[in-house]
This record gives sequence, C-alpha cells and structure tokens, in this order.
Amino acid sequence: MTDQLLHPLPVSTLVLGACGGAGATTTTLGLANTAAARGGAVVAVDATPAGGDVAERGADAALSVSGLEQLVAAGPVADDVFDGYCSRTSAGTRILNRLGDQTASNGEFHTLTGLLRARGVSAVHDLGHRLRAAYLAPLLATPSPIVLVVPCRADAFNRLRSALQSIGDTLGEPGLARTVVTVSNQDATGWQVDVDLLREYLGGQVWGVETIPYDEHLGMGIVIDHSRLASDTRAAYERVSAAASAVAEGRPERV
Repeated sequence: MTDQLLHPLPVSTLVLGACGGAGATTTTLGLANTAAARGGAVVAVDATPAGGDVAERGADAALSVSGLEQLVAAGPVADDVFDGYCSRTSAGTRILNRLGDQTASNGEFHTLTGLLRARGVSAVHDLGHRLRAAYLAPLLATPSPIVLVVPCRADAFNRLRSALQSIGDTLGEPGLARTVVTVSNQDATGWQVDVDLLREYLGGQVWGVETIPYDEHLGMGIVIDHSRLASDTRAAYERVSAAASAVAEGRPERV
C-alpha cells in the first residue's frame, strides 16, 4: 500500500449515481468501510430526499430503529447518544439512515454538518441520483470531492452526459474538476464497455476515472460484509478513496 492510500477521506465526500441502480449506495459503503477499516472515524449518511437503503444494505453489525431526522431534531447530543442513532457495519462505519417520514431539508443538513464536525468525523454522503435538490445546498457549498458512479453499460455511459451536465450547471467547471467518475461493473461476464475510451472522452473535463470490478458478494444483494469483498474490490475502493483525498487536497490526477 502506498502512502497515498493512507491519506484519510476528506471531511465530506459526495457519492452521486449517474442513473438509478448505478451503485451509489454500495460505493458509499465501500468508501466508508475502507476508511473505517483503516481506523478512521467515518459516518455513511443517507442524503436521498425521502430515504434510501444504505442501512439495510450495509448494517451487518447493528441496525438502528432511529434515523437522521430524529437525530437532527434532538440537537446537540452526547457521543453515546449520537452512536445510538446510528446503525453500524462490522468494519466500524456508523450509518445515519433516513426513516423517510419527512422529506429532506437543508436545515437538517446544516445541523448534521455541525454535529459531524464537532466529532471530527468524515462523512460519505449517498445522494442517490439527484444533485439539484435544494436541501443539498449545505453539502454543495463546500468544495467536497464528488464520486460520480456509472454502471459499465453502453446505455448508462450515454446517460452519463446528463449527469455531468447537471454537475456543470449546478457547480460550474470547479464542480466537474473535483469529480471522480467511477465505473462500477455489475456484470459477471466481464467489462462490456471500453473504459479507456471513456477516459479519453472525459480527459480534461473531470478529475479522473476509476473502476470497481464485479464482485460476487455485492451481486448477491445481501447485507454487505466488507471482509467478504474480493481483494480486487477492496483495492478499487482504496483507489477511489485516494482519488477523493487527492481532489480535496488540490492534487492533480495520478499519471
């Protein structure tokens, strides 16, 4: 492992799917668990408008009956109370899931950002596949790295253009410059699209392009256990994590 891979995740990382079913949730968990397995304090946050399944997909150690909505309504809380609102993975990631009883608001994320900063933890936010929602304003106000996940399919690559357009329209060229396009292979038969052509096409538009290989454990649709991922998959999450850190620190793309 290089020194670069030992760099912690930024305080905030935003994971966005180029389309539904892109793998944003599994990538959120992969990045958070990678950091937690290295001893980092990290929370995976459900930042979808009405609640996603990040806890159901990733909480292999403990699933909390409480949610993000209840935590932010409680205001400042002690560390043990904060932990009680969180689900957990066996790798050590805490998960704040939405219960979905109310739509996300920017006030919630202002409060949550303060709670996380007070604890000195990194947050990996699962945005789903929508970027322009008003409640995301507190997250988009800081120059956080964006991990844009796209499935390794020709139709998804075609839809990638609209996702990049959304980032550009919302955040301008600086937003695109801090975007790491991450191709997630969900096909056991191999890579169906030439990723090198995508790198050539996107050269100079985004920070870089990373890949995550097909993983049988992820493909089973069961609760994810980070220790059961293939070594190539864990190495891929290390690379994406390193890329997010490089973006946050203003370092150029690796050659």
